[in-house]
Amino acid sequence: MVSPGTRDDRISLTQLPRGGRGRISGSTLEREDAALLRAMGIRPDADIEVCRLGEPCIVCVLGSCGSTCRIGLARRLAERVLVRPSS
Repeated sequence: MVSPGTRDDRISLTQLPRGGRGRISGSTLEREDAALLRAMGIRPDADIEVCRLGEPCIVCVLGSCGSTCRIGLARRLAERVLVRPSS
């Protein structure tokens, strides 16, 4: 929920363009799906880059020490992951 006077700049992961980067800020996923994605690194505050849109949606999880991990997500899951685009 957004407080009065604040702006919610979160978008669906699928709204980022190819090559776009953002930070995971939440989801509207079922508990089991959210737990699975967290285990793979798709968790709040994770930095990601979109490598491919479509089915599957491929994202690169950007680690804090320069490491990366590419993950393919079903579009129905990617649509429910919320990100704040990086500027």
